[in-house]
Amino acid sequence: MHKRMAFLFLSMSLASVMLAGCFGGAETKEGEVPSNDVVVEAQSPVPTTDTVPSGQEEQNTETPEESVQPEPVQVNDIAGHPSETFISDLLQSGSIKPDTNGNFRPNEAITRSEFIHWMYGYDNKGIKPYKPSAPSFIDVPKEHADFELVEGLHQAGVITGFPDQSMKLDKELTREELCLLWAWYQSADSVIDPIIPLASAELSLKPYGDGDKVGQIFIRAVDQYLTNEDVSYTAVFGKTPKLNPQGSVTRAEAAQWIVSYSDKNEQ
Repeated sequence: MHKRMAFLFLSMSLASVMLAGCFGGAETKEGEVPSNDVVVEAQSPVPTTDTVPSGQEEQNTETPEESVQPEPVQVNDIAGHPSETFISDLLQSGSIKPDTNGNFRPNEAITRSEFIHWMYGYDNKGIKPYKPSAPSFIDVPKEHADFELVEGLHQAGVITGFPDQSMKLDKELTREELCLLWAWYQSADSVIDPIIPLASAELSLKPYGDGDKVGQIFIRAVDQYLTNEDVSYTAVFGKTPKLNPQGSVTRAEAAQWIVSYSDKNEQ
């Protein structure tokens, strides 16, 4: 009898332990989430500013500013002129302005001073006017209107005068003078620092009836632009049997020379 009761007691104890093992895992402590629940992590706060998706560029919503085109310069006396296009380009660049009557006067002679201002105005090469303590040319004193410009160009090494150290700014520009002024302004080595004998340049002038009339200091410069690809002596002054080296340069011819050379070098 006692043995039977002891066995029954032991069986009930084992059953209690087994039941406790089955249901003990379901108990949870305060603050814990039952293991059979789905836990959803909180998402990070959404930024208050808009973000650009990866790989995409932000669109620029600003309206681009419209480029302001300069007003065409109106002149009265160049319509139909053979050099009209060149004159218009020079005027449009702001290098020069029509006179008070709205005229360009294309067939009038240009002075050396005007030509220097034109070529500088169209392409100043970053050169600034300069005011030295003493003038470099005997006829361009400190009081002269062109003093600082001429001195600035001289300081930069892009201008030369006559052998007597004069500039003769008020003199009408001649064809041979234009060639020399331009060669210096463009730093043409074949004129400024030549290595070819002068006789070679003289030889190239022989085919022209007045080639021997070109002044000694202008020979290399005239030769330079008889065969130059950027601006041609004959293209501007005409293909004729003579060079007319001491002939005056017109304002139209000066405009064509400056613009045609500069346009070729911008291509």
